[in-house]
Amino acid sequence: MATTASTTTKRSGATTSRSNARKSTTTRNASRSTASRSTARKSPTTTTGRRTRTTAQNKTRDAAKANATAAKTTAKQGRNVAERAGLVYVGAVLEARDRVTTVATDVVETLTTRRGVTLRRLERRGQTETRKARTRAQRLIRRGERRLDREVNAVERETARRNNVVTKQVATVAGRVEETVQAGVAAGERVIKNLA
Repeated sequence: MATTASTTTKRSGATTSRSNARKSTTTRNASRSTASRSTARKSPTTTTGRRTRTTAQNKTRDAAKANATAAKTTAKQGRNVAERAGLVYVGAVLEARDRVTTVATDVVETLTTRRGVTLRRLERRGQTETRKARTRAQRLIRRGERRLDREVNAVERETARRNNVVTKQVATVAGRVEETVQAGVAAGERVIKNLA
């Protein structure tokens, strides 16, 4: 047995030196590969993180400034368009007023230079047309009032109908609540009787 132990020791010693030789080569190869890959696998440094955050903040700030500037420009353009539209409207109204004034003045001058008969005839015609227009307007108003009254009556009828339905439902619910309360009171009285 002793020989076996010494042989085993020798073997394990030989095996150990061989495996150490292998380990050293393996370790060298591993250290080489990690040395060449170490930059790829490193986590970013705090400086890199700080730089990245600062860059992102700057970009965000610049984008916000650009958005604010764009909004202000759009608002100015909108104000300019609205102002121009208002000025165009006022100018058109003034131009129309001037033209109407000119035409009316020309008509008055033409009619006053003719005989008075023409003026009376035109006055009568104006009164007739005014009366017709007034009658038409009153008819339209009465028609609208009748239509409105019909709608109001229909809504009132519907409301009254719904009111009856709601009233019935409320009465039903109130009845159920009352029955439940009475049942509770009766049960309470029975419990009191049983305890007494």
